[in-house]
This record gives sequence, structure tokens and C-alpha cells, in this order.
Amino acid sequence: MIFVKTLSGRTLTLDVAADESVSSIKSLIAARYGVAAESQRLICAGELFSKLSCQQQFSGTLFDVFRLLNPEKTRNGRQLSDDDEVEAESTLHLSLSLLGGAKKRKKKVYTTPKKIKHKRKKVKLAVLKYYEVDDNGKIRRLRKECQSPSCGGGVFMAAHENRYYCGRCHDTLVVEEPVAASKGKGGKGKK
Repeated sequence: MIFVKTLSGRTLTLDVAADESVSSIKSLIAARYGVAAESQRLICAGELFSKLSCQQQFSGTLFDVFRLLNPEKTRNGRQLSDDDEVEAESTLHLSLSLLGGAKKRKKKVYTTPKKIKHKRKKVKLAVLKYYEVDDNGKIRRLRKECQSPSCGGGVFMAAHENRYYCGRCHDTLVVEEPVAASKGKGGKGKK
């Protein structure tokens, strides 16, 4: 009888003979625990038993696999139960064969600095710039509204030197005479 410590920490007990093959033990574990035999790795005393049986299709006994992996630790003619490392009632640890990870990449060093994002100026009560109240109490719009069907009413156009521009739909209206609202501002422009 041997014990198999599973991935979740449970211990399975298996009744096996000393000449039991690794592949048959793996099939017993697959039947009881539900892990495929191809992905199982059995380890006892820090030695991997399932290496030869998985990669080279070796179907020898546990003792033969251990002898082939560690020829200096075993002698010819000994059985699984006589060996110092693998005895009756010893514990085999079950683990899974995992795929290797990708190569670690170096951090990229950029030569130019990052582009600084445009920060909008925050103006309190900016809506008051768009309307004017007369002496009669009538409200008059100071800015032109966008006439595009995608924008509709309530979307004002920016007043530039010779044109009106909608920031939402990028529609531009060119006028011959300069817009009165933009005079007196010192902005960026060609001189």
C-alpha cells in the first residue's frame, strides 16, 4: 500500500504490489481523483518518477524507474519494498506538468519625453458668457448655435477671427466680416 498526496492536500491510499508499473498507478489516480494520466507527475523523496514513463513511454516498475533515474542509490536485484527511498506505506506527491513561461523582457527606454496632454481651462459659470439679459428682461444669445442635425440646439459654436467652429461635429462657417466677440483677445495666430 502507498499513499498519494493530491493537489488539494487530500491523501489517497492505493493498494499496489511492489512490481506495479508507473502507468498503472497513474491510471488508478486518474480514476479516483480525476486528473489525466498524461499531466501527472509523481514525486517521492524529491525524485521524479513519472519522467521516463511520460516522455519515453517506459512502462517499467516504480523500482526500475527509480533505478534508471538514480543508479548510485540502488543495487541490482532489490525490489520496491526493499529500497530505502521507496518503501511500503511511503507517500508519493502528485503534481501537474505545467508549460513554461515566456521570456522576461527588458523595460523599454524611451528617448523622447511623453507628449503633454492639453488641459482645459476651468471657468466658473462659463454659461453666462453665452447669454445676455437686456434692460427689458429679455435673454439674448451671444454665440451662434450649431445648425447640424447631430448637434441640435444648445451647442454653441466657437467664435474665431473669420469663422464659427463647432467643437462637437467639427462644422465650420466662414464669414466675410470679422466676428465681434473675438476682437481684443490675444491668442495664438499668425501676424
